[in-house]
Amino acid sequence: MMAESTRSESFWKNPEYLSWFTADTASAVGLSIKTLSLSLLGYSVSGSLVSAGWLGTLSLVAQQGLSIFGGTYIDRHDRKRLIAFNALAGFVLWGTIAILGLVNHLSFTVLIVLSVIASAINGFLGGATDAMLRSIIGVRNYPKARSINEGRDSTVNMAGSPLSGFLYSLHPMLPFFTASFMYAIAGIAAFGLKTGNQQIEKTQSDRKSYGQDFLSGWKWSLKRKTVVLSVSAASLASFGINGIQYAIQLDLTGKRVNSTYIGLVGAGICLGMIAGSLIANKISNTAPVGKSVCLAFACISLFMIPMVVSGNQLVIITCNSLIGIPFPIINSLLVGFIFAKAPNQMQGRIGVTLTAPSQMAAAFCSAIAGTLLTAIGFRATVMVFSSTFFLGTLMILTSRSIRQIPSSAHWEEAVL
Repeated sequence: MMAESTRSESFWKNPEYLSWFTADTASAVGLSIKTLSLSLLGYSVSGSLVSAGWLGTLSLVAQQGLSIFGGTYIDRHDRKRLIAFNALAGFVLWGTIAILGLVNHLSFTVLIVLSVIASAINGFLGGATDAMLRSIIGVRNYPKARSINEGRDSTVNMAGSPLSGFLYSLHPMLPFFTASFMYAIAGIAAFGLKTGNQQIEKTQSDRKSYGQDFLSGWKWSLKRKTVVLSVSAASLASFGINGIQYAIQLDLTGKRVNSTYIGLVGAGICLGMIAGSLIANKISNTAPVGKSVCLAFACISLFMIPMVVSGNQLVIITCNSLIGIPFPIINSLLVGFIFAKAPNQMQGRIGVTLTAPSQMAAAFCSAIAGTLLTAIGFRATVMVFSSTFFLGTLMILTSRSIRQIPSSAHWEEAVL
């Protein structure tokens, strides 16, 4: 394993980190640039909000379902090759959708099949980049590295959503050609990485079966109360937040609002996340994690209240943007703490146990939002999704083990 860096400035002097950051960023751009356009294209091809909602849901179910098993596979194989193969798959599959659409041979069935396959491969192998970061960046600098990623992801998502809508307005296939190109860049950047098999106990691991390795990740997480509480609360919170995002997006789509405007609305929450990532970067090494996370969840809950009681679109969009501010703080501190305390050779599996439950819950939000909008209307749909977030917040605020997590300077001696 590479020696741990002692200063965050060394991130950008590390050639392997630069290659990793380029590959991860290009993949993130490829994912972001086609997300909004996929729903718009699904609606255009099928003419149904419900079908468009289920297109997003099936893709996410495939992605999150395969990610459950992908973490173990990632820990058992060369992560560099997996990053490159995932990029190749994205390049080919999203490029195929673009070409078929360009020549008017893209049916809704073909769109579903190709997007589900692409999402499944990304779910199975996409975690390889996150799993590799821990071997490049040391424990104490890990929260700062995550805050940089949070800012990067927020910037990509903020630009990706309106850009996706804009490109779609120029030609529906442009976002998919762009996504294909970005995955090609990710694949090229992956060649600058060192061999990605980071198993420290390789000889012992080789004697274990896939099933034993798979179960070991879940056993590690389920034996730790703080992890269980964090994952449970995050799942409820993720379901609520993602449901609201899909409700806003599908409601505007059904009203035939310009696709570029829909993208700008989605960019609002990303702008809030950029602001939050700057805050996270400043406080990542000094702030008490537990108290900061509790405050972040409480702030999101306060921002959501006007969305529930008001039907005004401007109020909803403004509050939707504000709820993005605390998320990078939660991810860089709480999630960063758990990743930093997890064994390096188990990063892929622990990544699955932390994210799979919340992502699987969020995967159904698109279909549920589309169904609820048709059945009970926009405001009631927002109320349904908000209630689950409030429950997750209550779990965080009442957890003593989470409230007592110290700053990163004391992580090495802290007990998870």
